[in-house]
Amino acid sequence: MLSRLGLPKGWRMVSTGTQSFKSDNLIKNLFLKKIKEYESKMASREDGLVGVTPETQRSLDDQLQRLASKYHLESKEVVNELPVKQLETPSVESAVAVLFEGKTVNDLNKQLEKEIQQYTEIRRKKKAVEEETRSLLAKQQQPASEKPKK
Repeated sequence: MLSRLGLPKGWRMVSTGTQSFKSDNLIKNLFLKKIKEYESKMASREDGLVGVTPETQRSLDDQLQRLASKYHLESKEVVNELPVKQLETPSVESAVAVLFEGKTVNDLNKQLEKEIQQYTEIRRKKKAVEEETRSLLAKQQQPASEKPKK
């Protein structure tokens, strides 16, 4: 159909690509709009809670009151003013990075090739020694069998 109209075959791919680009922009714009709405709602509330139902607000107040009574504080408002200890974020090291010890994959491949060459060289030498001992044993057994018996 496209060839009859004289349009190149890639035209359809270009048009579908622009449609998906437009839909990506719509989704991105909608997402940004929702974030801005949420930010404005959060700024308008004095406690910073957005979309709180009366039940969740009562539950929060009850928990704050319990904490205040447990730690012998004056009121639940004092609980909000308590200093919060900032925990350190633990440093996590990748097991793969530790195993590689800062080496790249190319370095490891070169090292592996070198080890393979060393191993094959050792095996070749061992086989040569084995062949030599076999030939020596064969030579030693031949003269013993050739000796005439008296």
